[in-house]
Amino acid sequence: MASLLEQLNSQVNLGHIVLADRQFSLGKLQKRALEIRQQFPHFAKQSIAISYTELIDFVTALMAFDGWCQAIYLCPPNVSPKNILPANIDELVLWPIAEPTSGLNPNPDLASRLQHNASDTNQQLEQATNWYLATSGTTGEPKWCAHTFLSLTSSTKYSEKLLGLRWALLYQAFRFAGLQVVLQALLSGADLVDVTAGEPLAQVKLLQDKHVSAMSGTPSLWRQLLMTNKLAKVPLRHITLGGEIADQAILNQLSKMFPQAKIRHIYASTEAGVGFVVADGQAGFPRAWLNSTELAVSLKISAQEHLLIKSKHQFKQTSVAEYDAQGYMDTQDRVQIKDQRVLFLGRATGVINVGGNKVYPEKVEQVLLQVDEIKQARVYAKKNPVMGALVVAEVVLSAEIETMQFTEIKKQVLKTCKNQLQRFEIPTKIHIVKDIANNPSGKLNRTSN
Repeated sequence: MASLLEQLNSQVNLGHIVLADRQFSLGKLQKRALEIRQQFPHFAKQSIAISYTELIDFVTALMAFDGWCQAIYLCPPNVSPKNILPANIDELVLWPIAEPTSGLNPNPDLASRLQHNASDTNQQLEQATNWYLATSGTTGEPKWCAHTFLSLTSSTKYSEKLLGLRWALLYQAFRFAGLQVVLQALLSGADLVDVTAGEPLAQVKLLQDKHVSAMSGTPSLWRQLLMTNKLAKVPLRHITLGGEIADQAILNQLSKMFPQAKIRHIYASTEAGVGFVVADGQAGFPRAWLNSTELAVSLKISAQEHLLIKSKHQFKQTSVAEYDAQGYMDTQDRVQIKDQRVLFLGRATGVINVGGNKVYPEKVEQVLLQVDEIKQARVYAKKNPVMGALVVAEVVLSAEIETMQFTEIKKQVLKTCKNQLQRFEIPTKIHIVKDIANNPSGKLNRTSN
């Protein structure tokens, strides 16, 4: 498959990158990408670390270096690459251009040697560039997962209808979910609006002002925007959920608010790439998809009731994940089969141990969110000397609900929990809070207080 730049060069219709105060045509960024190749021919076939600065520079760098460099490492902003990149990298180019950094360029004459060995600036790699994405954020040592342009765009859609869309970017672009939005917009000829900064009210206003019609976000991000009570004014025609469990409550809410929109939820991860897309308006996915040969991936359930996935587009197995003898990756997502549907219960790595019983916070949150007055919920563990841990919840109520009314709401919560949860799964305490924070990837932060 052609590189990103070659793909865009072959297109008749190209979109724009739209910021709050200005916009750039993709054609202009393509020209700049070609200038970078001509200005730095010695980067060809080298490994390069792109430190995120802003969306315009990031997209330009992707176009310049895919199909030109041997490998691309996508690094978080404001983090020194020398602190996060694998130790076995001996020769690495930093972008944006920086002074030589100790530990990254151990050979002081690296640049001059590369320049000496550089060939024709129009040369292209015979094999696809390896894209490396980190699984963690800006703290700790990230674990890198390899992809190719093909694996990253395996679910990208092309059609005349998509040309008129204006996508919003809510995720950080250097993360897998954000990169998916960026590539979908670029390759389909749609506009891309950067909405990653600001509080929910400011984000919704920008969505309105820029006439955004397509948006992808985690269920937690969608709930934050819905709580502004202004999202309905955004002319959305294409809605995607991913990164967390898309429960029936959030799917129903979005469907009711945007009856004309196409709503999909995507199962994907940095390790496995894009798994599958569900578009029938129901939580989970059909049981018939297990062991199906018609999907782009193969799915099955392990003895531990974990979802296993095998993608034909994955570049190579990663040390981050576990695989079985047939090459299926253990997603660490616990599932159950109910009424011919495979439903997600939660992450095996995030389970709360209550006296030897396993509690999945995501499952409890889904039950709490069935109460109409609760707009957002977070369930986490609180250490206990007897039980090991207890289940505690925080909830955000509808704006029109007063705290004094929570006594009655709590009765409804308790009734709902008793009907659907076992005793050890029911929260021992429920706190009312004004808001619930998400982590940098847009997912709910369940770190204990």
